[in-house]
Amino acid sequence: MNEDFLIRHHEHLTAWLRDGEADRLDAFLRAHHETFTLVTTEGAVLGLETLRHALRGAGGSRPGLSIRIEDITRITSEVYRFLERHLVDDSVVDERVVTAVMEDGSLLSVQETARG
Repeated sequence: MNEDFLIRHHEHLTAWLRDGEADRLDAFLRAHHETFTLVTTEGAVLGLETLRHALRGAGGSRPGLSIRIEDITRITSEVYRFLERHLVDDSVVDERVVTAVMEDGSLLSVQETARG
């Protein structure tokens, strides 16, 4: 995993949430390992199927959204930490520190920590 992958991955998510581009949701989900887990900023633990279900109904729900990935730090060859900022019409609406774990080129686990 590298900076380009992380940025592109979040561009797919942004295009789905902002514009409802279904092919971008598919590309976003394909990047996840079948045993993927997400720990949200609220502490909920979601598997891939739960994430897929939650995102299916969210296409086009965030007009004006952009997601910026900054300060990417490589911890090991498969672990990265970065700052993720969600903006709507150029105003920050959410900010989190994310730790992502890869396995065989797929996202295995993501831990989000609220910031701010």
